[in-house]
Amino acid sequence: MAHPTATGARAQRLTALVAIVLVAVAVAFAFGRVFQGHAATYRFLFVAIASGVVAWAFERRNLLVATLISAGLLVVVLGIFVFGATTFLGAPTLTTLHRIVHAAAMVGEEARTKVSPASPQDTALVMAGITAVWAAIFSCYALAFRAGSPLLSLVPPVALVVFADSVLDSFKRPLYGLLFLVATLAVLFADSLRRIQGWGPVWSSPGSRNHLLPIAGRSARRIGAGVLALAAVAPLLIPGFGSRAVVDLSSFNSSQQISISPLASIGSILRMSRPFPVFTVAADEPSYWRMAGLDRLDPATATFWPSSSQSVPIRSGDTLPPPLGGAPGTSVTQTVSLQADLLGFHYVVGASTPRSVTMNTSWNEDSETMTVDDPLTDGTVYTVTSNYVSPTAKELENVGTPAPTGFEETTDYPLGYPKEIERLALKLTKGKTTMFDKVTAIQNAMRGPGWMYSTDIPGYAPGPQGVVEFLNQRRGFCQQYAVAMALMLRSINIPARVAIGFTPGKQDAENPDLWHVDTTDLHAWVEVPFANWGWLTFEPTPGTTFSDPATNGYISQPTGSTPPCPPSERNCNDTSGTTTPPPATPSASVSGKNPFGTEQKTHRGFGSSTLESLGPHRTPYLVILGWVLLAALFLASLVPLSIWARRRARLRKAGDEPRRLILATYDVFGERASDIGLGPEPGETPFEYRRRIEETGKLDDGHLARMTGTVVRAAYGPQALTEAEARDVTADADQVLRELRKGSSLRRRIVGIYRRD
Repeated sequence: MAHPTATGARAQRLTALVAIVLVAVAVAFAFGRVFQGHAATYRFLFVAIASGVVAWAFERRNLLVATLISAGLLVVVLGIFVFGATTFLGAPTLTTLHRIVHAAAMVGEEARTKVSPASPQDTALVMAGITAVWAAIFSCYALAFRAGSPLLSLVPPVALVVFADSVLDSFKRPLYGLLFLVATLAVLFADSLRRIQGWGPVWSSPGSRNHLLPIAGRSARRIGAGVLALAAVAPLLIPGFGSRAVVDLSSFNSSQQISISPLASIGSILRMSRPFPVFTVAADEPSYWRMAGLDRLDPATATFWPSSSQSVPIRSGDTLPPPLGGAPGTSVTQTVSLQADLLGFHYVVGASTPRSVTMNTSWNEDSETMTVDDPLTDGTVYTVTSNYVSPTAKELENVGTPAPTGFEETTDYPLGYPKEIERLALKLTKGKTTMFDKVTAIQNAMRGPGWMYSTDIPGYAPGPQGVVEFLNQRRGFCQQYAVAMALMLRSINIPARVAIGFTPGKQDAENPDLWHVDTTDLHAWVEVPFANWGWLTFEPTPGTTFSDPATNGYISQPTGSTPPCPPSERNCNDTSGTTTPPPATPSASVSGKNPFGTEQKTHRGFGSSTLESLGPHRTPYLVILGWVLLAALFLASLVPLSIWARRRARLRKAGDEPRRLILATYDVFGERASDIGLGPEPGETPFEYRRRIEETGKLDDGHLARMTGTVVRAAYGPQALTEAEARDVTADADQVLRELRKGSSLRRRIVGIYRRD
């Protein structure tokens, strides 16, 4: 029986390309589930296919060169998809590279503190995902078709698919596994095609009924289809399918488990696709349900952290140490009932200035934060008794900061921070003499016209520069407002810290003393210490009503209509939804320009735990198309350049010896004539070629005849040839080509460079 003909190199390469595209599609759809919505998945899909095409296109180049080109294109992709605002017409800039480096340093922190599926606005995680997908597909192709290790090549993409299944809980896993299995079979087939090269033609003619010819084996196709069908139904038949794993990684950061940390970005929780109930509070009146105070500033990242001081153990029912100031107030009791299994939730929630709690806790006096050793779980009930103080504005105007001892962390403001923060703080407090007036001036300015509440924001730059950019953009949610106000206060020597917790929540329809709190009520605000009164609440976020009773005496509630808040958020509204921020002070009035008169990019996060984001930024498809066209033009320009270089190298290799130079010149002449469809046919002698070309009528003189005679003498004649004859052959060849091109269309001349007849 005759051995089947070998599969052509072009068919082998096309099969490899189809295989890697299938792997890219499977990985993109499976791994894309790690992020909310479909936007991230579509980006991963584009990135995965692009990486596969790059690996395929540069397969025959040196591995180091291909890797460097791939890395450069990855930077371009990151600039377009993640840091678009920093690019110049899609091209990465130094700012883009700086953002990439900083985001890479923040990946570990974001991965530790974010919930799953993560928001596509969590920039560091999106950047890490794009990088992982690009590297997995590129390495998959390299291992499969460069190193010839198809099974090893599947490890990188498998890792991404398994990771998605580890952190998520979805019944659709078998579908992604089935898609990946199809891609795996394609890779194995493409690899075996290169090894055996005996399948015969892989692709049939357009009119054929079967695209995969029968020589590949009808039985093989049946077996493949049967394997896929079995893989689709096998998980459903295996005992225990759908039950929880022995080691359930989905309990960490899954959308069904709420992990709330003061180090996490509040935005990632506020943007969850659907809110989850957190707890209920039975209390005589609503309040901000405080979780933790963040006193310590990380200068490099402008991130606020919990106090570094040690906590002391407090037994259930014991009276907590006296609060700062010790002013008398009203004792208010709140009973908190948790409604969610809050993995990692070690913070005891209650109204400000707690005096006792009905559980064993650890008390940090500096930050006034209660924590427990074991995470609080669903069904936990405890009671907190707090001391509500409510000084009047006049009383606070006559006092200043408490004694400086113990306030080192809350007054820390690095010398190298941008001057714009201090300048704006001085501008907003111009003419104010008391500490209270300065604090309220900054607060009211940020709540006034020109400042907008939004969780759907572009990404701010990392570190303190991000605060400057936020102050320019004047758009963000509670995190940005609280961090910016705290830093502005510190810049003018006023102690301040960020507090996080929850707004009162929704009042129960039947029981007016019961409040339901869910994830959309998560909130951040500012606290400032006053002598004899302790830490008091200030609210810089626009549209947020002062729901802390302690503020009633020194902050007048505004009247009017509330500016609209995002429909998915409740933490910028009170229970009635009928209030509006107080008017801005004259110094805070802005027109169409930002406070500094400069344009800035944006950044979000608790200072900087989240960087440049996808946010409302739409993928610049025109920019992508432009880059694709530029890449195509660049590659197209490489073809004629490489052909020219190869021909010049052939002539140089011939040297100065006339005979070799004449023959090399004739060979190059034949290739150049082939570009316009008039080159020598295989096996055609120079005289036969001359007669065929002369019959076309495109030649007017005897240059071709003279050149042909000299070439024949160089090929077969015994006599030596001179350098003058070699120069004449070169001149004749150029003249004949000019005459032939005159009779050819421009299209034929261009197409001939890339395709010869």
